[in-house]
Amino acid sequence: MKKIPQDIIGNIAILKFPRKTFLLIKKLKARKFLKSHKHVTTIVEKTDKISGVLRTPKTKYLAGEKTFQAVYKENNCIFSFDINKSYFSPRLSNERKVISEEIIKLVKNIPNPQILILFAGIAPYPITITKYLKKSKKKFQIFSNELNKEANLSAKQNITLNKLQKHITLIPGDANKIPTKQKFDIILMPRPNLEDTFLPHALKLSKKGTTIFYHGFGTKEEVLSEIKKDTNGKMGKIKIRKAGDIGPYKFRWQAQFKIK
Repeated sequence: MKKIPQDIIGNIAILKFPRKTFLLIKKLKARKFLKSHKHVTTIVEKTDKISGVLRTPKTKYLAGEKTFQAVYKENNCIFSFDINKSYFSPRLSNERKVISEEIIKLVKNIPNPQILILFAGIAPYPITITKYLKKSKKKFQIFSNELNKEANLSAKQNITLNKLQKHITLIPGDANKIPTKQKFDIILMPRPNLEDTFLPHALKLSKKGTTIFYHGFGTKEEVLSEIKKDTNGKMGKIKIRKAGDIGPYKFRWQAQFKIK
């Protein structure tokens, strides 16, 4: 069988077919896929591009158990959520690991670090980072911010599922409306591909020495330019690297810098 573009999220495989593929062909290929991937129990097809502020995908059931509820494991963490109600990418699994390892290094000299994660979705970053930090035996607190109400419900469930209620606090709502009274030591911004950089408000949540991890899109030069512009140059040296692609010749960049 010719390889079909796919994402596998635990028990659910999301397949993508050419537009004019007949439904019968899709269903036949979906059943073949089920037989060759024993851990997958449900096949759906991606019916449209991810769009909108909440970046929720659109999928349609094709074969296997009729459910959109995924149960997915990565980095010694477990997640349960409805794939049509919250954005989630299994392709960022290694990115979550890399950033968790970087944060472990950063918190060594920070007493009781306070970490804010914006655009946290169903809480893969908060949960992965917490699992890593727990090994260090440091006292810390993580704050998880997400606009999508359904994603917040799943985040709460996943935090409980991973037994991390003592370490993670949910801050539902618009990232630009988080009260600025509290300042954070580390701010993680795995933002979606939107026009707003959210950096001006992140700056208000920062203090001297705060480290920001920022996801930008486009060319390296474009991302560096928007960081410098929207932080008013109040950042130190920027470390930047590719953090995956979002389409042909289109990349996500992960930039790390400290506030001066």
